[in-house]
Amino acid sequence: MDLEEAEDGESDDVAVWAINWQTVRAFLACATCWRVAVGLAGMTRLGLDYAGVDAMLRRRGFDDVDFADLQLMEEAALEAFGEVAEGN
Repeated sequence: MDLEEAEDGESDDVAVWAINWQTVRAFLACATCWRVAVGLAGMTRLGLDYAGVDAMLRRRGFDDVDFADLQLMEEAALEAFGEVAEGN
């Protein structure tokens, strides 16, 4: 995945430890597997659709990725999206 340079000249690159690289790749592959609710206030991400995630992981050959690690990334993403309060 190519990341472009931010408008302020800073890079959007993120360092990932080698031990976590497969999990990050798997999480990014599941970008279309989010469950969402749409209402008057807009869209709210509810979390990953685990059946869709399972299918995506199997079809893309991510057999070595620990599902619990993906759940940690899901929780952090929801927090970053502002969908859950920190510490919940």
